[in-house]
Amino acid sequence: MIRDRLKSAVKRVAIKAFGMEWEAEELAPNESNSKRAAPAEVDPNLIPRVVDGSGDTPPPKHRERIGRTWLASQVISGVPGVIFDIRHPKEVVAGMIPQAILVPGEQIKTRLDVLPAKDIRITIYDQTGSDASERLAAWLREQGWGVARMLQGGYAEWIEHDEPVTRPEPPPGGRYHLGQPVELRTGERGVVQAAWADASVARYTLLLDDGRVKGPVAEAELVG
Repeated sequence: MIRDRLKSAVKRVAIKAFGMEWEAEELAPNESNSKRAAPAEVDPNLIPRVVDGSGDTPPPKHRERIGRTWLASQVISGVPGVIFDIRHPKEVVAGMIPQAILVPGEQIKTRLDVLPAKDIRITIYDQTGSDASERLAAWLREQGWGVARMLQGGYAEWIEHDEPVTRPEPPPGGRYHLGQPVELRTGERGVVQAAWADASVARYTLLLDDGRVKGPVAEAELVG
């Protein structure tokens, strides 16, 4: 007991000698002898906003899924990694997630040229967050893209909560946009899967009605 009293006395002397009153209170904020008064009022504007949702949104480091709120924050901050939209081109006419690359169905399995380095985050999404996007994300992880995840709830949940979207537009000098039906002069029909300008010439990748992917196709090769 004498030793405890001596230690307590030494501590009080040290606090006064070195001006450590603030540090002592920080180290023991719950002690009854703390000199800090409780705040008179709380500013509600300083309380973090609780995002809406069901409460089961996957955390940021979930290995298989990413939640809408996390992906939206990455898109808004400009660092979303690589996003792949695997819907049919006709489904993207109304809009898609900003910066997403349209690679319908399981095309990505034969389009490894569009994939980033294996340490880059990848998000796969479809219309409703179905098994299709989950299976494809799992396949990518098996191939070494360890940070490939599917978007929980898909595009339907994304637009339900008014997250940012982009709507397809023709490339500079072009007439056709993603999802638009087109016909080649050869008689083949399909829809636009990708559209861009190359040296001021509009070019397209087409998803043909028979399931084949054709491109690049120049504007002059299309009828209409």
